[in-house]
Amino acid sequence: MNSGTFRSLLAILLFAYAGSCIDAGAQDSLQVLPNDYIMNDILNQQRVKSAIEFHGDETQPRKKKDPLAVTTGKTSYVSSQQVSLRVRQQFADNLKASVGVDGARLVADALKKSDPVAEWAAIVGGDGLRPGDVADVVASYWILNWVMANGSDSTDRQAQAVREQIRPIIAANTGLNDAQRQEIAEVLILNFLMQRTAYVNALNKGDAATARKLGDAAVKRFSDEMAVDLKKLELTDNGFIASGPR
Repeated sequence: MNSGTFRSLLAILLFAYAGSCIDAGAQDSLQVLPNDYIMNDILNQQRVKSAIEFHGDETQPRKKKDPLAVTTGKTSYVSSQQVSLRVRQQFADNLKASVGVDGARLVADALKKSDPVAEWAAIVGGDGLRPGDVADVVASYWILNWVMANGSDSTDRQAQAVREQIRPIIAANTGLNDAQRQEIAEVLILNFLMQRTAYVNALNKGDAATARKLGDAAVKRFSDEMAVDLKKLELTDNGFIASGPR
């Protein structure tokens, strides 16, 4: 199966699903996140808030970084096919509530024949983000949700700044091994592909209502998982900073 076929299948399934259930709550179910420890503990809320520094003038130097975030922990990992297969099967199983048993089976089959990591890398490569590092993946996932929430866009410089902003937060979890870092990354990659597919399809069809609902779901998702209000973040060349409501 060629790269991109998994996204094509997702587009078909999401179209069928969204056609019958399109409210913001339903769109919020377009995610299959890792275990709670990933978003609630690894992306520690206190560290996230410390990383989002408020300053009104981007020409001024950034404030001193949170000393608690300085660590020698790793964010990169060596991939294992066994971990990939387990993550993909769990992802498909968890989609049953959204797309039904038959739809989930189609997703599972597509995942066996495709390379979601390569598909993700093709999308974000222009921003300088690369596979094999959790920080790159989390940055892409956060930026995608911010883009959906605010109807905006991002640049390569901003993406790389967010990656470096996130890296010490993840690296602070020194107990993570390669398999756990890979699990975090690949589950978020699958969520990224699913959410981006739904959003891009809505934009391509000129379906502003669906795009807005997907944005509302992104706001709720990050509020629930990280206590972060995407509407009150500004994406700059220094990464995310706090701002007023949009």
